[in-house]
Amino acid sequence: MADRLLAQYLDEDALVAAIHRLRARGYRALEAYLPFPAIDVEEALTTPSRLPYLCFFFGILAAATAYALQWLLNGYLYPLVVGGRPPHFPLTFVPITFEMGVLFASFTAFIAVLWRGRLVRLTDPIQGTPGFDSVTRDRFWLEVSAADPAFDPDRTRADLVETGALRIELPEVGP
Repeated sequence: MADRLLAQYLDEDALVAAIHRLRARGYRALEAYLPFPAIDVEEALTTPSRLPYLCFFFGILAAATAYALQWLLNGYLYPLVVGGRPPHFPLTFVPITFEMGVLFASFTAFIAVLWRGRLVRLTDPIQGTPGFDSVTRDRFWLEVSAADPAFDPDRTRADLVETGALRIELPEVGP
């Protein structure tokens, strides 16, 4: 069973046109491999990100936890009256609350980018695909993942041929 198909294209415009055609047919799990950065390809592949919401959620959660912990320790369990202020004085809790919110939001962003960008692995079995080394010189490749709900090996191969692919490869299944 194929876990993905790779299609090679001659230039950036052909790749962008193929991405738009495949998106119109319901494909969502697409990945492009290029010899240089291309804004048009990036725009064609981009879907709205949930990363800002995730960062906001974990930042607020960490800030609330930091505030609650400070209140518990300084205002409730071990209250100290210093300079005539009450044990629970919110202004003293602001710096740590803010810093913890920013820290955990940035941790969330860092980990999510590593995870979604698949940067936590050292190699990808796709690199052993015959002819794939041309991506470093002059060819453009498009990957359609089997995780896509619209993926059917025969139908996807026919769709890729229809988009003008120069060649279609089935990469070796790796670990």
